[in-house]
Amino acid sequence: MDFKNIINNIKEKWEKIQQWFTDIINFKTALEYIKDGKHIALIWHTNIDWDSLGSTLALQEWIKNKFPEKKVSAFTDKKPSQIFDFLEPEIQYWDWLILPDDIDLIIVLDSANLDRLGDLYTNNKEKFDTTSIINIDHHISNTKFWAINIVVELPATAQLVYEIISIFENKIMNLISESAFNKKIATYLLMWILTDTKNFTTPSTTSKTLKIASELIEKWADKNNLIKNLFQSKSLEQLKLQSLVIERIQKIEKNNIITYFSYLSKNDLENLWLDPEDRGLREWLVNLLLEIKDANFVSLWTIKEDKTTVSFRSKDDINVNELAANFWWWGHKNAAGARFDKKLSIDEIKENIEKLLN
Repeated sequence: MDFKNIINNIKEKWEKIQQWFTDIINFKTALEYIKDGKHIALIWHTNIDWDSLGSTLALQEWIKNKFPEKKVSAFTDKKPSQIFDFLEPEIQYWDWLILPDDIDLIIVLDSANLDRLGDLYTNNKEKFDTTSIINIDHHISNTKFWAINIVVELPATAQLVYEIISIFENKIMNLISESAFNKKIATYLLMWILTDTKNFTTPSTTSKTLKIASELIEKWADKNNLIKNLFQSKSLEQLKLQSLVIERIQKIEKNNIITYFSYLSKNDLENLWLDPEDRGLREWLVNLLLEIKDANFVSLWTIKEDKTTVSFRSKDDINVNELAANFWWWGHKNAAGARFDKKLSIDEIKENIEKLLN
């Protein structure tokens, strides 16, 4: 009898039980904070993406429906990309945004650490230091920066928000009485599950993810509207940008790892009358690179005068979160990003990629 394996299995099961109890306590504690809050601020990381905005809008809609007497505001550091316009999001933003004094609860979504909030955090550091914070995130790199940390490794924060709302709506637990789930919430969550799992193609997509998507459609998520706006609405200018990125693709092979990269500049975007801050464009293009058959991982580099950002995507067991950790980074196993506070040349980009392959 292999007693070592038996002990390890018991230890693993016990750790899962402990984590389950911790999650339930955090869920209940978060609900109590929400019940007590009068003006709740919902905030996510800088450079808004599908998952962060969808999770935020879904939670905002649920709190407004469940607790109509409360004020719920969503804040970001800059104007969201026009790619999100079809959602008509209720978001407040402006340069040097200062959070209102009456906010008594902050819920941070889809952010691995407070620094990921950018200027919104640095401009309001005293407010963050003196206000209760609930941290909801799916990134394995999350630093669990507050006492209430609902952090679970999942394909998308939207999936986590769905599970949180489902627990809050569970009448058996006698937490609350009437359902506040509606078509708008279902649509928000389905959209970001679709986008963050890349149409269910990421390795972290599970049968549970597919089950939740099915349940959201049953809850009247507007699937047809999502398909039209997410996958059938590319402009001619966007397709020209795609052609430019494809033309610049380069291959690097080292230590039995094959990687491809491409790049674009601020001028490329401006010449095509596209928004240089539109992260949605970069997300779409780096996912396009990942379709290359023999690629283990890919990267798309965006070069500006004062900084260079990079988006990594991977297949199989390549952990790009660990690769990106060599820089100033954020992300999870198969999708991560990093930033350099200077303009990189193409040769410098190659050097950085080759360092990752050593």
